Amino acid sequence: MRLIKELLVENWGLKITAVFLAFFLWLVVRGDPSAERIISVSLEIRVPRNMEITSDRPNTVDVTVRGAFSNLWFSASIPTYVIDLETYDEGEHVVLLSPQSVRFPRTSGLEPIAVRPARLKVKLERTIIKEVPIRVATRGEPGPGIDIYDIAVRPATAILSGPRSSIEKLRDVSTETVSLTSQRQTIRRFLNLDIRDDSVHSTPVGPIEVNIQLGPHRRIEKVAKIPVVVDDKIFTVNPRWISASVLVPITYEKAPAPADFLATVAIPNIGPNDAVVKLRPQVRLKNPADPAIVVKEVQPAEVEVRRIKKS
Repeated sequence: MRLIKELLVENWGLKITAVFLAFFLWLVVRGDPSAERIISVSLEIRVPRNMEITSDRPNTVDVTVRGAFSNLWFSASIPTYVIDLETYDEGEHVVLLSPQSVRFPRTSGLEPIAVRPARLKVKLERTIIKEVPIRVATRGEPGPGIDIYDIAVRPATAILSGPRSSIEKLRDVSTETVSLTSQRQTIRRFLNLDIRDDSVHSTPVGPIEVNIQLGPHRRIEKVAKIPVVVDDKIFTVNPRWISASVLVPITYEKAPAPADFLATVAIPNIGPNDAVVKLRPQVRLKNPADPAIVVKEVQPAEVEVRRIKKS
């Protein structure tokens, strides 16, 4: 009995202070059941499949609630406001916000009274997919006496997806800019696509291989009397010789000759009643020692192919 009395009386000032603080904290945590407060609640919008929101929208809404906040503080669930647009069509819509759509934990005991803003304007657009060519963006000019022979990208196209209004206006997509200023050697880079619209997604996502072939300035050489070869002997071709305009580097000392080239005509499935068929001859170097030598133009562009009549 004496021990109990000593425990109660000893340091009685500290004990009373501790009891007072505990009671005060209990009042604060418990809260006033009739009090009203405004809290920010996360906004969740459910959209139809293959559609997306293209208008500006807030991430939260302000909800006026009544009740004690103690249960809300100790709850594992987070209050949310849910807007269900899954049955809506493409276009602009005005959505009214009501307190009934606020989701609180079941044990919170809070009552939603009002929501601000009272309404939202939402624009829905269908998500579409489009394949477009990839264009290499360049800046500046190569060094003196240097030409751009070829610009190649791999892959050559990209698949874009996003809202209809953003995708339909795109005709191509460019890479990051490559500087050609004073360059004299062939350039090989791995670059990202430069898509300014954040709503547009691309495949591939990663870097694009870019090859820019540079070389000495080229002159145009005219090569005449290149014989045309038909891959089927039952056909004849007219004219039998063609001419070609060829790009040749100025450092190339040897003038190209007709014997350096091969002109062929691939015969398609020609019926026996087809008298004459016009086809484009394909001209190439027999031994392509220098990739800078390129056939630019062929004259005539088409030749006549006819079946040889049996005697």
